[in-house]
Amino acid sequence: MTEVCPGCGQLDQVQHVPAVYHGGHSFYRGQGPVSAIPAGDSVGYARAQVSGVAVSAVARSLDPFPPPRRGGGLLAAVFALALVGGCFLALPLSAADDPPPGGGAAEALGIALFSLPSLCVFVAVGTLLWLYVRRVRAHRRQRRGVPAATQLWEQGWFCHRCGGVYFADVRSERLLTPAHFRQLVARAGGYER
Repeated sequence: MTEVCPGCGQLDQVQHVPAVYHGGHSFYRGQGPVSAIPAGDSVGYARAQVSGVAVSAVARSLDPFPPPRRGGGLLAAVFALALVGGCFLALPLSAADDPPPGGGAAEALGIALFSLPSLCVFVAVGTLLWLYVRRVRAHRRQRRGVPAATQLWEQGWFCHRCGGVYFADVRSERLLTPAHFRQLVARAGGYER
């Protein structure tokens, strides 16, 4: 059993944090609005299936996990920029077929100038790859810290009357706000921002 809430001194509106979090997720499934679908000379009607998860504000405020990070945009940008950089590499090759007047120095300067856009693009590709590797490493570090964060998170109790979180085994005189509680959980997991 838990201790009474340090804010209001009551126990009737106190609930374990994991129960509040999981109880704040409701799954729904149904049919969407009717849509008209053109089929040759006639029109057909169909309903789309709709499903999802609704999350309450309290459950969202007690979420123990780090926010998900996406890396697909960085990889798509790397591939697109590498393709553009490859196209820019064709510029110095086309300049080598028709040497400019002025000898070898002018030809070297022309190749260097035509290679500059490609160099800039490949520097950008390298920077994006470096950012992607950093993001993957941060994600791995967060995944390693989730068990420690979950262990602390499971010790919390939420008072619905006061809107605060406290720990029953540590005699506390004050309530923590959900944001401060999440910060403590993130610090325990090592993924604090």
